[in-house]
Amino acid sequence: MAENFVTDNKDGITHSGIVHKLLDKITTELAVKEFRGGYQKPVMMAGNPYMEYVPDSRAEYIQAISALTDILLPKFDEKMTEEYDEYIEAIEELDKEFKDKLEDMGDDSHKKYTREKVKLNRILFQRLNLLLDRTNYLKTAPREEGEDDEEMEDED
Repeated sequence: MAENFVTDNKDGITHSGIVHKLLDKITTELAVKEFRGGYQKPVMMAGNPYMEYVPDSRAEYIQAISALTDILLPKFDEKMTEEYDEYIEAIEELDKEFKDKLEDMGDDSHKKYTREKVKLNRILFQRLNLLLDRTNYLKTAPREEGEDDEEMEDED
């Protein structure tokens, strides 16, 4: 049992460590900058011009929330499971609505689709944060990896 004890050891990877890193990335890097579509920009390197791709910050935000969702799936409670099902339904409806309209990356339909998808993912991110609060998942007291939420609540 002692081999599962979570410490500040930087050598090991823990579930909560991954969650903390994803939350940090989303809140300090992705959600705090202007959302822009990906584009090519001219750059000079060693006197030679070339085109450098600047990633779509909206897609990075959505992907980070998807990764956080995936890592938190085993921690979902009943409420979060219902909310996640609502999210999936909303994404499927959005995909159906724009199925035949998404031809060019920069057109108005694509912009509206992306704007709506970012909104849905922001709501999902908020719900994930409420899940973390409900389950005391981000509690800083030492605990063992895999410790049940009920055990954690009993300690309070």
